Amino acid sequence: MRKSLLLLLAALLLPLAMGAQSLKMDLQPNQKILGHYTTDDLNTTGWGKAFFRDVTPIGTILTADELALFQGSKIVAFRVGLAQSAPVTRVFVIPVDANGNKQDAVEWSCDVSDVGWNLIELATPYEINLPADYSLMIGFDFKQPTTSSKPISAVNVGTIYPSYVYIYNAWANYSLHSVGNLSVQCICENDNFPEYVIRMQSLTCKTKIKMGDDLNFSFQTCNLGAHAVNAGECTYEIAIDGTVVGTMTNPKALTNEYMIVNGTVNTAGLGVGAHTLTLTAVSVNGEAIAYPPAVSIGFSLFEFGFTRQMRLVEQFTSTYCTYCPRGSAVLSLLSDMRGDVAWVAVHQNMGNTDVFRTIQCDTIADYQGCTGYPEGSFDRTLGSDPEDPNSMCPSLGYTSTSYGAELFNNFLESSVFEDPSWASVHINSTYDAETRKAVITVEGELVPGYEGIMGADSRLTVYITEDNLVAPQYNNGTWDNNYVHNNVLREALGSAMGVALNKTDNGYKNEFVVDIPNAWVADNLNIVAFISRPLGNALNDIYVTNTNMRKFGESDEPEVLLGDVNCDGKVTIDDVTALINYLLTATAPENLDNVDCYADGRITIDDVTALIGYLLSGKW
Repeated sequence: MRKSLLLLLAALLLPLAMGAQSLKMDLQPNQKILGHYTTDDLNTTGWGKAFFRDVTPIGTILTADELALFQGSKIVAFRVGLAQSAPVTRVFVIPVDANGNKQDAVEWSCDVSDVGWNLIELATPYEINLPADYSLMIGFDFKQPTTSSKPISAVNVGTIYPSYVYIYNAWANYSLHSVGNLSVQCICENDNFPEYVIRMQSLTCKTKIKMGDDLNFSFQTCNLGAHAVNAGECTYEIAIDGTVVGTMTNPKALTNEYMIVNGTVNTAGLGVGAHTLTLTAVSVNGEAIAYPPAVSIGFSLFEFGFTRQMRLVEQFTSTYCTYCPRGSAVLSLLSDMRGDVAWVAVHQNMGNTDVFRTIQCDTIADYQGCTGYPEGSFDRTLGSDPEDPNSMCPSLGYTSTSYGAELFNNFLESSVFEDPSWASVHINSTYDAETRKAVITVEGELVPGYEGIMGADSRLTVYITEDNLVAPQYNNGTWDNNYVHNNVLREALGSAMGVALNKTDNGYKNEFVVDIPNAWVADNLNIVAFISRPLGNALNDIYVTNTNMRKFGESDEPEVLLGDVNCDGKVTIDDVTALINYLLTATAPENLDNVDCYADGRITIDDVTALIGYLLSGKW
């Protein structure tokens, strides 16, 4: 099962950190190390596969940015780190053009095999004179002595880059990327290394910020030049949307190892929607940097957000999955605990044909990275899997139903505070039993600057699900021929990928006309509608912002009562309190149409004034 594989992988990875060791190497004043990492760290337990039958080339590609400091330098030696003894018979470099095409290799024979760092001095140095957009593969040939030996060292230091092996007459990605950087380095000589070469990477910040709040950010920076930069000597400009809004300096001395720098900038005066934060290193000791490095990241400002109506849970299951009823039990208890779970069972084939599986089900599961059953997706958000924070689909097959339900309830409770919702979702439907034709309308409000926050390509997805379907289910090793399946996905209206929002002045309204098949029981149908980033994006960019669910034929169109902020059917001083609380917390009321008392399409202190005026005069 997937969970056991993850546990096995975790067990394999654990010794890497425990076995790492840091050695020290003395360099000449005109020498520097070129590699993905430049420390002497080495993994002494190793990572290997059964390549023992052949001599295998292995290497990694240094980026054009990494090479920039070393243009005009000479590679005079290689360092190859081994976790276990293995013959290393060749070292090589291969230039790689901007399109990824590999050029002819330059190689040197060698004969080393010691555990630890092996130094290979080159009889003929290699001069680095490459076009600015070229990269360079560096590597070595090794022979794995036995199937059980693991001579390859990979260390989790710095930014991790892929490693490659040459097998079957082609370079293939080797699974070191999730473990660390390959332990191979070059020693370069240059009598004129630049004194200061400032580099920057990994700018991060919270991507959704309330207007006027501080934006906290961090980035990594270092100096690859020949001389250290003392604290406060490097100046970085802070710009938003191309306009410089501040400066900062390095709090500690810059060396050739990346350090994290934290900063803050206020967002006062910026409008709602998308913005870009850029950090640029502009000077060292008052002297301008000729080619200033910069890093950028996008963020969005919001004026207010909606309270999440429901939480989407997509369950990936199969009638042939013996442990899938465990997942259903976990979600059933979770639904009872919360009362806001919109549960959709997405069926899949598992060795045999599942009667409820559709092509749309396959699409939904594939684009969310489902790898086994039972699994689930919670608001299509990363972080719900305690075993893999980069997975969207954790296992649901807990033997303890209460443990699993509590685990995912805690995740939903914590994630609800990350961001408010940027749209409300209201579902209305009518059904003609004679023609079996249904009209489903999904509409709602959008926050100001919606496209700058959720993107112009956000999608509305509408599912029809059905309850009380009796069909055989493999359950803990035996078949239950009268198993009741609920929340079964029948159809995604328009497309499994969702449809574009049909925008109106202050929101959206999408209508679907549906012919209900005779095999579906109308009284057992549900409608689940949600707004998300598009399937097909990176897994960290397909999250759901809001969800609603209604029984088939139900209507939840909100009634407008201007001034009724707390939606209790009357306008009183309590609504003033609720409106002020809303302005302080930026959590939108249930019905924004009730709240825009000043009638300007925004929610501000002017609405409080208008509401108080109404309570005093009885007139708007």
